[in-house]
Amino acid sequence: MNMEIKPIYPVEPWTITETSFDRKYNYRNETTFSLSNGYIGTRGTFEEAYDFDIDTGLEGNFVNGFYESEQIRYGEANFGSPLFSQSLLNLPNMKETRVLLEDEWFTMEEGTIEDYSRTLHMKDGVLKRSLVWTSPRGRKAEIRFQRLVSFEMKNIMAIRVQVTPLNFSGKIQFRSRLQADVENHTRKTNPIVDYGPFGRRLEPLRLEGEGYRLYYEGITKNSRLTAACGCSHRVSGSECETGWEFCIGELEGTAVLTAEAKEGSAVVLEKMLCYSTDLDLPAEDLRGFILDTLKEAEQKTFGGLEKSQKAYMGRFWNTADIRIQGKDSQALQQGLRFNLFHILQSAGRDGRTGMGAKGLSGEGYEGHYFWDTEMYVLPVFVYTEPETARRLLDYRYGTLEQARERARILGHEKGALFPWRTINGEEASTYYPLGTAQYHINADIAYALSLYLQVTGDVDYLKEKGAEILIETARVWADVGSFAECKGGRYCICSVTGPDEYNVLVDNNFYTNLMARENLRDAKGAVEYLARHDREVLARLKEKLDFSEEEWKLWQRIIDHMYFPYDEARQVYPLDDGFMMRRPWDESRIPEEKRAWLYENYHPLFIMRHRMSKQADAILGMYLHSHLFTKEEIRRNYDFYQEVTLHHSSLSTCIFGIVASDIGYDDEAYRYFSQSARMDLDDYHHNFYAGIHGANMAGTWQAVVNGFAGLRCQETRLKFSPSLPSEWESYSFKLRYKRALLRIGVSRGQAEFTLEEGEKITFYIGGKEICIQENGGRHVEKI
Repeated sequence: MNMEIKPIYPVEPWTITETSFDRKYNYRNETTFSLSNGYIGTRGTFEEAYDFDIDTGLEGNFVNGFYESEQIRYGEANFGSPLFSQSLLNLPNMKETRVLLEDEWFTMEEGTIEDYSRTLHMKDGVLKRSLVWTSPRGRKAEIRFQRLVSFEMKNIMAIRVQVTPLNFSGKIQFRSRLQADVENHTRKTNPIVDYGPFGRRLEPLRLEGEGYRLYYEGITKNSRLTAACGCSHRVSGSECETGWEFCIGELEGTAVLTAEAKEGSAVVLEKMLCYSTDLDLPAEDLRGFILDTLKEAEQKTFGGLEKSQKAYMGRFWNTADIRIQGKDSQALQQGLRFNLFHILQSAGRDGRTGMGAKGLSGEGYEGHYFWDTEMYVLPVFVYTEPETARRLLDYRYGTLEQARERARILGHEKGALFPWRTINGEEASTYYPLGTAQYHINADIAYALSLYLQVTGDVDYLKEKGAEILIETARVWADVGSFAECKGGRYCICSVTGPDEYNVLVDNNFYTNLMARENLRDAKGAVEYLARHDREVLARLKEKLDFSEEEWKLWQRIIDHMYFPYDEARQVYPLDDGFMMRRPWDESRIPEEKRAWLYENYHPLFIMRHRMSKQADAILGMYLHSHLFTKEEIRRNYDFYQEVTLHHSSLSTCIFGIVASDIGYDDEAYRYFSQSARMDLDDYHHNFYAGIHGANMAGTWQAVVNGFAGLRCQETRLKFSPSLPSEWESYSFKLRYKRALLRIGVSRGQAEFTLEEGEKITFYIGGKEICIQENGGRHVEKI
């Protein structure tokens, strides 16, 4: 961990706790305490609904994949520039539940607070807040709030409010509001993006209250998508003076109930919240679905939903948890669990949605899906929750037709080009040098798919969807480059942008060329497999895609002749053909306050003309395909990129740490891992308010499992090269491989492998084949 930064929250093994309320830190804490289930996301705002301004808070409630569009304004547009934006839309808020003690509204900004805590229970998937409040007039009450977003019922969020008068008996009133006059904070969360959405974007269609429920339905102004939501209320533990009373307006509805409470006796409100959209079912069916789902949730009760939530989380942690013993282990353990918790709850699970770079925790990046999902997050799920990994791949397959259309716009007569940033499958990046030019997105998706197939052995998925993705992505690589005479007939790919966004529109980006070649290799391997094992599926694909053997032969020629820039003097692979010609970066010329935000302070041409790198690029490729390089090659390149990389992206340090582990730079590996583990939890980049950094969060899992333990799955082989940081006494984790669950424990001098589920598993340590033959069997390796 960064020893110069004091932890924001108390260091605890399974919880994140806020011990005092301070408006100054509210915006950040809203992200920390955000909850989601891959479909619904809600920021950690308070039920009292404080009137925070744009710099201190954002009420955020989202449904994955539900967006508003705007016509994009260009000063000078290019052919093929996206015409319409997509932004994850902030939906009506139903969390607001105000509490009135006799004639005084509960608020933490007045009166006296004792025993305050707000705690994220990561082990259980529940958020709790409790305090003792004394009102300005001396009424004292214990107030407890609980909240969850259900993994069992994807449309449901549940809230439980318990009020116990401590020194009085009298009226307790609950005032629940459905607030539809909401808008995005685009100017705050995405300040360099001009395309909105600005102002309220949902047009109300209906808002009603009846019995003990509120219901809303609205349609977006431009994308013309319909969202519906409703909430229900049940009070127990007291005498209710009246039934629920409703006040219904055009943009908000309020439900009010007054109860008679006795001193020392609790009054409890259970509130169920339900969201859905016409992306999931016809608009005319939304009302019936919302009301029926609310009834089902009411029958389960908050307690029932909490029980199923704990069960779901228990299954996840049983596989995904990483346990550490040693120096700083508690703080690092907390950071790892915080990261895993957030990526778990952020990933789409319906096959129709992906995972945004910020998950469902905020509006950063407009809620867009990037390469972060495939290169950082999906590998974690491949080994821990493969069904979720499969569903994320389903999203890409579901947008394959849009990717084909995008390829045609870019001049490719065959194949598919996936968008750099998107929600609905269409390109939403307006600045093509940092967007569309990142062709490597195709190879990133192909890599994640290939990893999934190798680790799970899911041949059916290859036949049903995987081979088609591999073929269509490979076709673009076979068209975008040329066999250049000036490079000895080698295959060159020009005018692309690699992962490093400080070097754009370059020729022969090393990462891109490497990943493209392996994409082609995987596609060719898929075709060969089908030719041997299922010619019927291959014939279907040939007919559907107009795919011929001539293309297959071209792929092999490209594989054999792919060009890579190489510097003979230093014996390294430069980032691209022009990298070594650029002016060396002089950090001393850049004021401290401008160093992390170069694009906001300097013209792009100034940045692009310097020999420096924003983040892991070539090094990332060497990590992903380490079996293609010698350890000495990797070491030379790592040393070189250590000199020129600024790590201005949250995606960078975890990758450098993994590669440092590979080459025996143990101290550097541990330092990089420590910088990544608590990056969000302690807000190292001072921008956590806009949402999580999902890629880095997943990267910290990889830093332990792929870094310290040396896990790789390459050429269908599961391989380990375990090491133990000198600061630690031990660490352990589990992973799924095909039908097996393997536990790995690394301690001083040895690594122990135990088969916890499955009948047999084969893996490799340093080239040596290890086979555990039966459930419960183990192997101990000296290290």
